[in-house]
Amino acid sequence: MAITESAEYLSAQDIATITGVHVATVWEWAKQPEFPAAFRLSAKATRWRRTELESWLETKRAR
Repeated sequence: MAITESAEYLSAQDIATITGVHVATVWEWAKQPEFPAAFRLSAKATRWRRTELESWLETKRAR
């Protein structure tokens, strides 16, 4: 499944694809306080807001 630019919410797999890392790395990042907060859609579905992830990525690039 392709990730569209208009997707408002991203899964861990989406984030892994965008950033070029393994999905396990996304879950490690999620433990860090500076990583955007996730929210649960259900017991098995966690998502992040695209806008918050993009802001986090910009912060990482600026360092």
